[in-house]
Amino acid sequence: MTGKGLMRKKITELFWPVAHEDIASSWDPDQQHIGKPFLPYHTIHLAYEPLTTPKIQEDNYGTRYPDATDMQKRLAINWAHNAEYIAWIITLRDDVVSHAGNLLTAEDVLWSWERTYALKGVGAWREKYLAGLTNVTNIEILDNCTLKFNLSGPNPQFPAYLAFGTNNIVDTTEAKKHVTDDDPWATKWLDDNPIGFGQFIMNGRTSSEMNFIANDDHFLGRPGVEKITQVGVDSRIDAINKAHKGEFNFLLGLYPEELISFEQSKDFNIHKVRANHSTLEFNWHEAPFDDINVRQAINYITPYEQIIRHVYAGHARKSVSPICSTSEFHRSDIFPYLYNIEKATSLIKASNYPDGFETELYIKPSQESLRFAELMRSALAQIGIKIEVKIDIGLPFGTKVPMWFREECGHAMYEPYYDLAHDYDPPLGMWGGKNIVDETFTKPLRAIRSTDAGKQQEAYEKLQADILDFAPCVHVAEIDTGWAMHNDVHEWAEDTTFLGASTTVWSAHRQIMGWH
Repeated sequence: MTGKGLMRKKITELFWPVAHEDIASSWDPDQQHIGKPFLPYHTIHLAYEPLTTPKIQEDNYGTRYPDATDMQKRLAINWAHNAEYIAWIITLRDDVVSHAGNLLTAEDVLWSWERTYALKGVGAWREKYLAGLTNVTNIEILDNCTLKFNLSGPNPQFPAYLAFGTNNIVDTTEAKKHVTDDDPWATKWLDDNPIGFGQFIMNGRTSSEMNFIANDDHFLGRPGVEKITQVGVDSRIDAINKAHKGEFNFLLGLYPEELISFEQSKDFNIHKVRANHSTLEFNWHEAPFDDINVRQAINYITPYEQIIRHVYAGHARKSVSPICSTSEFHRSDIFPYLYNIEKATSLIKASNYPDGFETELYIKPSQESLRFAELMRSALAQIGIKIEVKIDIGLPFGTKVPMWFREECGHAMYEPYYDLAHDYDPPLGMWGGKNIVDETFTKPLRAIRSTDAGKQQEAYEKLQADILDFAPCVHVAEIDTGWAMHNDVHEWAEDTTFLGASTTVWSAHRQIMGWH
């Protein structure tokens, strides 16, 4: 209460810092972006609606996480499958209008998916190779609001593949006005002009900010926030300082030390969010990491508890599987690597490098990565491994390095096949080409798409155990991120229906304000 007992009016305009380079990025993630990146999904989902989203749950500590076993309605209101989980019937809402006032139809969905496959962007990889829709001709329009998707094999998790920030459902009536013979998918126009069915409409973009207004006609009702201004910042420190001075009131993707600074502030509310997982990656195609004894030794010598405390300030938990703990079929009981210096020493003695060796560890330029590197330097020295820490900036694409810290996997983390494919069978271009893609893991993973639905859990469990035994990396931690919202911001901004924030729960990238 303020003044003469009157309730303070809540602010309905968000001032939201984002990485400066994102302001000029493309609105079209379905293109192949060689020279120009596309906008992050938390921005994409301001203007574009997915067909489904995972339910947002909270754990015993109030930390939000995605539950893909309970998919929620967005543009789609129903989905049903045949006994084999191969044929899926998707039913759309019949009362949704776009930012241009055009009614959503099955034709919008089909054209948008045809466009994704034709442009061969990351959305095509997701749906063709992961979801199992081999060809876009396997989508049939049954009526104005109903489509049938015919997959190449059983996929009980297919509704989760309707939630991504790719395969965006565009207003085809409007987009087709900008089609030409040389540009049959309106790529030039959609690069700068989002035309979807989302909660917000972009009404301006400069070199330093993007502006959005609420969509009065949104099918879930008018948003509780009237305006959003995304402001480009040159550094995370700049964004944090300006927030504490009152210039920003809505921040996402916070690192541990940033979360702490807002936890100590009386002006902000904190919401913790499960992010994805961090790993210490090995180039196991080359010496010395082609030696399984070396890889397993490093798994045993990694000081997991110290990392949780000192790298993440407690905002994390031990990672025990390549399938995240929020995903279906995660196994928490098969992880063999607890800190054990005796076991680590014996494995090194049994390796081709009984006296140890020198190597390099590449990290990103974040405080978190620097803290991790220092802990690992000390830990590895105990078994004779001396590391030189190098900053991963500007490496030519495809450069293989001996070891590198993937401070977060950077993917949607709520469905078992996607968890594994993103890390072990990713599209070309991920992580600058440092990662190893090998049939040791791609072959059994791809085989799951032709496995009977009732036997897939067994296949996922075996693959988890095989990866852990092979030790292509150290599974370090499942990390938390968080949101900081000023006390005066309208409570709608923290509602799970607001995709600008909720998207970061299932597509948890912490570089919303950049790396530095």
